[in-house]
Formats: sequence, C-alpha cells, structure tokens
Amino acid sequence: MATNHHPNSTRLFIDTSVLFAASHSQTGTARDLLVAGILGHVTLVISPFVIDETRRNLSRKSPHALPFFEAFLTRGLVHTVEPPAALVRQAASINAYNDAEIVAGAVHAGATFLATYDYKDLLSK
Repeated sequence: MATNHHPNSTRLFIDTSVLFAASHSQTGTARDLLVAGILGHVTLVISPFVIDETRRNLSRKSPHALPFFEAFLTRGLVHTVEPPAALVRQAASINAYNDAEIVAGAVHAGATFLATYDYKDLLSK
C-alpha cells in the first residue's frame, strides 16, 4: 500500500488493538492516531499480519465496524511492511508469536513508536 501523502519522519506502527478501537469508535485516542496519519502528522505503518488479525477480530466481535476498516485500508493512508521471518523468530524469543509479529513489524518498519492497547503482553515488556 502507499504511504500517506504527507511524508513525516515520525513513523507510527499501529497494532491490532488500536485499529480495532479506531474502527469501532468515532472518538478516542485510537481514532485520533488515525486522524494524525490522515493529516500527515505521522506516517502510519502496519503489517499484513495486523490487517488479517484486525479483520478477523472485527468480523467476530464488531462486524458493524468492518466497513470503516476496509474503507480506511483502501484510502492509501498507511504503509504496509512485511517483517522477515528471521526477525519474527528473533522477536519470538522474547514475546509470544502473535506479539512477535507486531514487534518485528515495528522494528522492520523503522517505527518511531508502536501504538498498542495490549498492556499485558506488549506494554509490560
């Protein structure tokens, strides 16, 4: 996917929990992060793993929010990166596999920040 139209040196890797919340609610900090990307204040970055996981979670838990997510993806406002398997394996030595995909994606993207609501598994490490 394309990067947003306003290049910014702050690269924000967004995990599933943030995309789920932003798709589910029109207000809140998760939606504010997406708006910051739309406005070009940050460069939004995700991975195919995050896309698939968000799609699966929204379909199961909040299907009414899925159209927003799909529309967001088609707007060309996020940059998608695929972390190499070796980097995912390295991250898995510290995190659970699903979390390793997120961490490896953020590292591979050269993200300035990793946006997550996963307090238990990501923010605690």
